[in-house]
Amino acid sequence: MKQRHSVLIVGGGIAGLTLAVGLRRAGVTVRIIEIQPQWDVLGVGISLTGPTLRALKSIDLINQCVSAGFGFNRITFADAAGTQIDAISFPPLSGPEYPAMVAITRRALHDILLEAAKANGAEIHLGTTLTAMTQRQDGVDVVLSNGERRAYDLVVGCDGIHSIVRELVFPDVPDASFTGLAVWRATIPRPAEVTCMQLFYGPRTKAGVNPHSKDEMFLFLVQPILNAKHIAAGRRCLILQELLAEYDSKVIRHVRDSVTDPTAVDFRPMDAFLLPAPWYHGRAMVIGDAAHTTTPHLATGAGIAIEDAIVLAEVLGSDLPISEALDRFMTRRFERCRMVVETALKLGEMERDSSIPIKAHLGLMGATFRQLAAPI
Repeated sequence: MKQRHSVLIVGGGIAGLTLAVGLRRAGVTVRIIEIQPQWDVLGVGISLTGPTLRALKSIDLINQCVSAGFGFNRITFADAAGTQIDAISFPPLSGPEYPAMVAITRRALHDILLEAAKANGAEIHLGTTLTAMTQRQDGVDVVLSNGERRAYDLVVGCDGIHSIVRELVFPDVPDASFTGLAVWRATIPRPAEVTCMQLFYGPRTKAGVNPHSKDEMFLFLVQPILNAKHIAAGRRCLILQELLAEYDSKVIRHVRDSVTDPTAVDFRPMDAFLLPAPWYHGRAMVIGDAAHTTTPHLATGAGIAIEDAIVLAEVLGSDLPISEALDRFMTRRFERCRMVVETALKLGEMERDSSIPIKAHLGLMGATFRQLAAPI
């Protein structure tokens, strides 16, 4: 890749910005196009597990993330009454000077990645997307939504579950599948006793809290639903309070009392998707959510997108021909991402069956986290 210095990244989210940072550090010329006319970061908080922090450390961004977030070393598991059943402790994969995990707001993480991309010299254009492309043996000719026509050595779609690049490159691949689950999220004040991620298993739903700053934490509640209909913002607060009523723990009671602003409650039906290998055709490819969309059961969806970007930047920054670099990328990424998507779906299925003991959930999560601790 050292003699081929032009990569177009479609999408300026977590995967796209991380890839831009990694490629620029490798000396590759990078251009990001983002369809939104201004940065509009959706979502509440996000978890950065040990492998994700390790990946961010490789591009010198771990310190900023730790400073902007809240670090901890374990996840606790409890029933609806708040009685703790067990816990998983995690090793600090990035070294003893760092926490094992960090929770951070999506806005803070996006700002860190954006500033790093700019500082490393990435070219960024908002309000622009890809409309057409024609592959050549040694590159791609693209047409952008602003009418511009340019040629690149490689096009990488980091444009999410409804990826335009995936649609152009793999037009016959089915869309993502509805999982039968929805996730509710809200930001609330953090009680002093909440110092790590806490999961609570109720009779119908699973709730969790995660501290992402000294003063705040975010709630996430996974609910089985019959269809993917969205709920109007004005009704979300009351419905979420009703769902939380089945919990009697002190922490969740605090959450329920704090959920009072309908505009601050996020509700999303969840889809899942895994693009069969390979994720590239010729000189165009997809990574992140465009290649693998998962539910939040392992707190690893954004993490594996970040890893994708780190590994792709590494192989493209080598002396390998592009085709060999992309083959090597797939060898390192596909099975790992498949494991995350399939295990998260399995955990969702387990949550629908109240006869399955909570320790079984913990056992599957613990085993998966141990596998994810392996080098990427």
